[in-house]
Amino acid sequence: MQRGKKVALAVLVILTVVVLVCGGWMIKHHMDYAITNAVFVDTESIVNVGFQRVGGRIIRMTKREGDPVKKGEVIAEIDPKDYKLAVQALKKELEALKKRKESLEITLKRISSQIKLRVVQSEDKVAALKKQLDATRAELKALDAQIDQVKRDRQRFLNLYKRSVIAKRDFEKVDTQLKVLLSKRRALRQKIEALRLELEAARKALGIVREEVKRIEETKKGIEELESRIASLKEKLKDSELLVSYCTLKSPITGRVAKKYVSVGDVVGPGIPVYALVDPKDVFILVLLEETKLKGVRPGCPAKIHIDALPEEEYEGVVEKILPTSAAKFALVPRDISAGEFTKVVQRIPVKVRITKGDVSKLVVGMGGEIEIKRMK
Repeated sequence: MQRGKKVALAVLVILTVVVLVCGGWMIKHHMDYAITNAVFVDTESIVNVGFQRVGGRIIRMTKREGDPVKKGEVIAEIDPKDYKLAVQALKKELEALKKRKESLEITLKRISSQIKLRVVQSEDKVAALKKQLDATRAELKALDAQIDQVKRDRQRFLNLYKRSVIAKRDFEKVDTQLKVLLSKRRALRQKIEALRLELEAARKALGIVREEVKRIEETKKGIEELESRIASLKEKLKDSELLVSYCTLKSPITGRVAKKYVSVGDVVGPGIPVYALVDPKDVFILVLLEETKLKGVRPGCPAKIHIDALPEEEYEGVVEKILPTSAAKFALVPRDISAGEFTKVVQRIPVKVRITKGDVSKLVVGMGGEIEIKRMK
């Protein structure tokens, strides 16, 4: 019996020692670590995505809330029919303008080579006729002077013949010479008139050719206008094709779907959110730490994180920053302490912890858990 008392006493001593050791360890652990279960998975970058510059009826959605997404993956689509019809109309108009431009260019090439040659020929002909007309007029002027001289000689020879000073044949010779010169003058005058008429016709022809030159310039302007319209249509076509591509919504990030705002069949406008996406790289742990546990907690402190929904996962982190205001400061109904009467309440200070270890892709914004932050001495 005495032996039994000794065993019981030994067991009691051992239990006491174990309790004291465990209690001491727990006290030391709580002194070394700031522990709290006011822990939430949070993010500062929830991305609302919607269709850019286009709107319409949604015909396909590929993701549900919570589904993972990859950057560039198709997540929704609206009916692109109207936008495709606009693209087809622009393509037809553009093709018609290109054909008109090609036709004008062929015409321009054909008439340009011909008209340039005709202009040169017409100008040369006008210059030659003018030169020939001037020469003929000069010849007529000289002939008139000669006729005047012969007329005087004829009159003198006629007087001499009447007085029988010279023979008749001498008079007839001068008279014949005058008749020949007068006949030559009539021919020259006829030639001058013909040259004048020909020169006038050549000048008219040159004017017509020059009008055709103006037609070339007008054709060139028409081609330039068509080129400008074609360039403008190409830009419109490029933009319309871009709008067609915008009818397919692609994920801008690799992450998860946090919220689905619409469903298949709904009509949405440009910029209306369709999904809310979360990038796991931007996920962090928000800790609402009691002000009484802040001692030794500062940026750089390591932490162990336990997520209630993921008990098999191990997460580690480091304190990134301690926010300068308490959580109560942003409560919907903040405390009124102006009267000087209030109940003392331990405030919670937001602490941001960056995750350094663990599979962040499994984390969902809003998950809760527990954290142990190693205090710095």
